[in-house]
Amino acid sequence: MQDKIIIKEVLRYINVPYAKADDEIKMQIQATYKELKDIADIRYTYQKFALEKEAQQIGLKDTSLQIMTSDLSRVLKNCDEVYVLAATLGTQVDKKISAIQQTDMLKALLFNACANVLIESACDQVEREIMESLSEDRYLTMRYSPGYGDVPLNVQPELLRVLDTARKIGLTTTKAGMLLPIKSVTAFIGLSSIKEDRQKGCGECLIQGVCAYRRRGEKCGS
Repeated sequence: MQDKIIIKEVLRYINVPYAKADDEIKMQIQATYKELKDIADIRYTYQKFALEKEAQQIGLKDTSLQIMTSDLSRVLKNCDEVYVLAATLGTQVDKKISAIQQTDMLKALLFNACANVLIESACDQVEREIMESLSEDRYLTMRYSPGYGDVPLNVQPELLRVLDTARKIGLTTTKAGMLLPIKSVTAFIGLSSIKEDRQKGCGECLIQGVCAYRRRGEKCGS
């Protein structure tokens, strides 16, 4: 990822417009991102499943994972298969953020934002790998994670069990659906025979009425 893109994405997470960021904060972001990458243990896994759909219920064939969701159902409406992915930055990143929070809140804020950008970059890498394997008549939907819209976090334990993430990448979850390590992501990516709009527009966003980016004439980058 190019330095300017990284800086823009980190600034977005800390709610600072790029045009108002001075050179000092930009250099701090670059240094923090490099420090983060040096300690991160980026690991990911993904698997393709046949979809079972009934009304607003989504299921993965040959698994016990079933989700009642109108939002994810809309994303997957043209899909007969779905990729489920999980990615993590590892435990050292969580420990580093926790330690920095005790002494330097600004650096902790930047480190946390950089970690968010890096884990999203890992998910982007998964998507690139998947895209390289697709035939010309197959297309991916946008990425959609538990905790967004009406997909509850309590699907995480079963999702991780299905992917065997504890063994494969060291990713576990609490009963409430909090991922451990914290800087981790799970997501669904639909597989369709119709070219999909992979960008989530403001019109479909659940927080468009209170979005800080829209108030200042920007988009969140989703």
